[in-house]
Amino acid sequence: MVELIPASVSDAFKAHLRSVGVSYILAGEEQLDMAQAVRRIGEIFEMDELILGGGGTLNWSMVRDGLCDEISLVLMPTADGETPTNSLFEANEKYSAPVPIQFALKNVEALDDGSVWLRYDVLGPIDDA
Repeated sequence: MVELIPASVSDAFKAHLRSVGVSYILAGEEQLDMAQAVRRIGEIFEMDELILGGGGTLNWSMVRDGLCDEISLVLMPTADGETPTNSLFEANEKYSAPVPIQFALKNVEALDDGSVWLRYDVLGPIDDA
């Protein structure tokens, strides 16, 4: 596990992370800068591809900030009828405002269990032109 934190985080918190064996990466000064975090992760771990498996707010922030180039989504043939459901993308005014983002279908694959695997390229914000 690696914690992403801005440089402004207290020395006490950084010491706490070290004391419990959690590594951290500094990205941004006052607020977490996800673009810088992605670059630093790539440099430190010598990676050029990341797989994001976050919640709706993190997913939205990464797509909104242009840090995702593909969406991979598996739809399963099940439903539970619950009303408080999780969202794939969820804007949070504290982190990023809503804006229409366009995707382009890249591939559709039917899986043996009846699921469908959809892959989309992320094209970016839709212009109001």
